[in-house]
Amino acid sequence: MGLERIYFELRKREDDEYYVKLARNDVLFIPVITDIMLSESNPMNIWAQMLLEKISEENPLIVYPYIGYISQVIDKKTIFNSWNVWKIISNLLVCDYQNYWENLKNKYYNSLNSERIAEFSIACDCACKIISEKPEEEKPITDILKNMENRDFYINENLSPKSSEVAKNKAQEVLNALSLSKDN
Repeated sequence: MGLERIYFELRKREDDEYYVKLARNDVLFIPVITDIMLSESNPMNIWAQMLLEKISEENPLIVYPYIGYISQVIDKKTIFNSWNVWKIISNLLVCDYQNYWENLKNKYYNSLNSERIAEFSIACDCACKIISEKPEEEKPITDILKNMENRDFYINENLSPKSSEVAKNKAQEVLNALSLSKDN
């Protein structure tokens, strides 16, 4: 399928499963959807990001070759988009045959140490998958999550005690999930 046809298919706005199947059958689909995700001027970039997340969850091997390209979003000014890219990256670690994680882990720890509740929360959502695929990261991640007492969180640069409470609960949820997975 040519590029024009892929863009035509994307404009149809079918359900996600249609595009997951299309990604399996067409080698050009992942670079096209990644390019749309990286385009700040394209109104479809959030949808493309969510679609890549789903594809990376179901078939990480077809997305992994583009991990360097996808991870560029982390450094963009549109911070909400960059935070969500951690979900895609954590899905790809199952097949990290080039150990690309080494290039990204400091940025992940910056997100886990963030004072922004949304960024911290998304980093927490990815913690269990990261630890599952990169067991050496368990201690640094759990150390951060256990040390929540003196952390402050902000919304629009205003201190938010409620956000600090939400963050503590989120950290505890992850620690509980990790504890349960060890027991099984």
